[in-house]
Amino acid sequence: MRHVQVTTAATQGRPLDKLTRLMHSLPAPLQAELESVWECRNVAQGEVLLAEGEDTGHVGYVVEGLLGMVKELPDGRRHIVGLLVAADMYGRAFDGLSGYRIEALADSVVRVCDREVFEDIVGRSPETEHMFLVEVLDELDAAREWVMVLGGPKIVQRLAAFLFILCRRKRREGWNPAAEGGRVNLRLEIRRQDLAHYLGARPESLSRAFHELERRGIIRINDPYDVDVLTLSGLVEAAGQDMALDADF
Repeated sequence: MRHVQVTTAATQGRPLDKLTRLMHSLPAPLQAELESVWECRNVAQGEVLLAEGEDTGHVGYVVEGLLGMVKELPDGRRHIVGLLVAADMYGRAFDGLSGYRIEALADSVVRVCDREVFEDIVGRSPETEHMFLVEVLDELDAAREWVMVLGGPKIVQRLAAFLFILCRRKRREGWNPAAEGGRVNLRLEIRRQDLAHYLGARPESLSRAFHELERRGIIRINDPYDVDVLTLSGLVEAAGQDMALDADF
């Protein structure tokens, strides 16, 4: 299996990612130490960051793009069991073995750190340990969100839930709904075929679901990878999740 070939990525002009913001909450000496051990990298679509069952030599955060948690079934089929978007963490700190293949579903940017170095800093720093624990809890919340995506009996419900979760992630990353009149622009990095696979539908059924949401005035399709969400309440209603999804708005 071919592993990712990486190059250092320039970060000038890019908004502060979640890891940087978290580190800014730490005492200055710890912040300096952590900043010195993280490296920003570019990864190309289709590249493998971690193989299933591999001892994870590093941990990482997604800065931009989209990673997939991929499981290979005994018959050779490829199954996407989870998605990692901006601010999500991957890698098994204090454990090591990866339960899934971590693959770039789109050209992405990640920040990575040697796992043993990260574990050493966490082990001797209560502040960093607390930061890491909060991140683990965030990951559990994210896993519950993705499970909710797959709960709708109809593909249009699953698609609406997926888009809403992306909207909520954008809000958590600093998006101000008032600045855009409540409109949310989503750049969908995932290929339609992969998204259909993840949502348990055929590509043609997924395409019809996109156009159904547009017909209802909930979204505007700018191109296959660029969508404007015009009404968050309409998106929640289309998701059919008993309005539980809109708690953070």
